[in-house]
This record gives sequence, structure tokens and C-alpha cells, in this order.
Amino acid sequence: MSGGLPVQVWTMRVEATGTADAERWQTVLDATEQARAARFVFNRHRMIYIAAHALLRSVLCQVVAGTKPADWRLVAGQNGEPEAWLADRPGPLSFNLSHTGGMVGLATVASRDEALGFDLEALDRRINLDIASHYFCAEEVMWLHRLPPADRPEGFLRLWTLKEAFIKATGEGLARDLASFWFEPELPRIHFEPHDEDAAGDWQFEQRVTDGGFIASAGIRRRDRLPVTFEWKEIAASGFQPAPP
Repeated sequence: MSGGLPVQVWTMRVEATGTADAERWQTVLDATEQARAARFVFNRHRMIYIAAHALLRSVLCQVVAGTKPADWRLVAGQNGEPEAWLADRPGPLSFNLSHTGGMVGLATVASRDEALGFDLEALDRRINLDIASHYFCAEEVMWLHRLPPADRPEGFLRLWTLKEAFIKATGEGLARDLASFWFEPELPRIHFEPHDEDAAGDWQFEQRVTDGGFIASAGIRRRDRLPVTFEWKEIAASGFQPAPP
């Protein structure tokens, strides 16, 4: 689709970053974020948190031109998900943040109060395929089992990231039964039970492998059903400067 509302997806591979990078990126975090970063027991978790929030603040400044990282503050929204505020009011955008071992990323859209979700997983994550029947619908389990055995772990992650993107967009999290909706991953397209209040046509998703080793899924609800375009941007951690020059 062309000419639609642009959803921008930003990812940055960080597995090779070091302490010097974290110290440099941490300077754009606010006091609350820096305090939380300091509480992580394991350095790898601290690094991921700092990288994710530095990337977020950098992206916010690119989406809303003329702002600086320090202009933004994160406020808990209605569903507990963070919202980006400028001074005493919400900023003119929506975002959803995700991270996994070695990769951070987020989806953004320059429109307020959008139901927007994003999820990342590493393709080398160890998968117990036996749990698929506990979390997926019968249609998804059948699709998974039709794949060649060697492709099933990636298939599992394709389904998992789509489902995570949806429940993050709605704000329900794992309070939502993951078997109450299902995906056709090839499209990708969501389906709901007949009695569900959600309408599949309101949702648009896109999924891709990013940086060779990660699966990423983004989704947005558009009740007006106008077209959406997904723009994917891979950021190189080397030389990443979260603050404008």
C-alpha cells in the first residue's frame, strides 16, 4: 500500500556493544531511567535497558522535530504502558518498545492514542514446540505442523511475535487468552472468534526478519480501515548518537 499512515519500525543490534557505549548512551536518560538501570543485577540486562531507552529518546526527537532527548518524559498510560510526554501533555505520537537478547527496537506512529504493538525475538532462541498447543489456536497448530520440522522453531516465533504485538497493542498483555484469536502468518492476518468484539478488518500487521537473526512483528488497529505503510529502519549501534549534534 502507498500513501497510507506510516508506521516506522526501528531496530538496533546491540550484542557487541560495550560499557563505553552504555555510559555514553545513558547520558540521555532521565534520572528515573538511570536509577532503574543501576538496579539491574546483570550487566547484559542493564545494557539492553539503556540501549532501548536511548534509542527510544533518539527516535522521539526524529519523529517530533526540534525536540531534544531531555524534553521527553515517560508517563504510565491507562494500561500501564509508557507514554511519551512533552512538558505537561502527551506528545503527538504513539510508540511500543520491545527488546530481546542482542536487539532493541520500537514501532512509532505520528498520531496519538493509536493501538500499536511491536515484538522482537531472536531466531536462535530455544523453543519447546510442545507448548504450542497451550498457547495457540488449532488453526495455528495445524499451520505449524505442516511446516518441515527444521522450520517449526521459526514458525513458532512468527506466531508468537504476532500474538505479542496484538496483545501489546490492546494493552491486555497475557490477561488475554492467546487462543482467543489466531493468525495466518503468511499474510499476516488476524482472526477472532465470532462472538469477539474485535474486527479483523480493523487490524494491519507486518512481519520480517531483521538483521539476519531476529524476527519482528508490528501491528496497528485502524478502525477507519485506511491504508497503513510500514517503514523499517535498521540502526547501526557503532557510532549511534542518541542526542542530536
